[in-house]
Amino acid sequence: MMTRILVCAAALVALAPLPAAAQDYVGTWSSNPAQCRNGQEVEDAPLVMKRNRYDQHEAHCTFSTVTKHAAYWSVRSRCVVEGTNVTNNFTIQVDADTLIMTGDDKGQTQLQRCR
Repeated sequence: MMTRILVCAAALVALAPLPAAAQDYVGTWSSNPAQCRNGQEVEDAPLVMKRNRYDQHEAHCTFSTVTKHAAYWSVRSRCVVEGTNVTNNFTIQVDADTLIMTGDDKGQTQLQRCR
């Protein structure tokens, strides 16, 4: 009886969903090292990227979907930018300490990881 309980418990643990792996894009990113020291209250704040959102000064975006492709992620997000609700679709690529965001309407932005 005890063996069956242990086997069942082990099976349930094995079937439990694993936490999402950390994404390479998670971190703080900037256009130059000096920007890394700025707080979010400053217009020239760095981009703070989390697994399911990003914040940069008065732009706050929550990711609706994040799809991993071989070399990039495609993201659909809902944002509040300076008090205005907007939809923002973009891709994220990470190459070592360089993050490249390419948006539908903003072209390409290249940022460096803050240390």
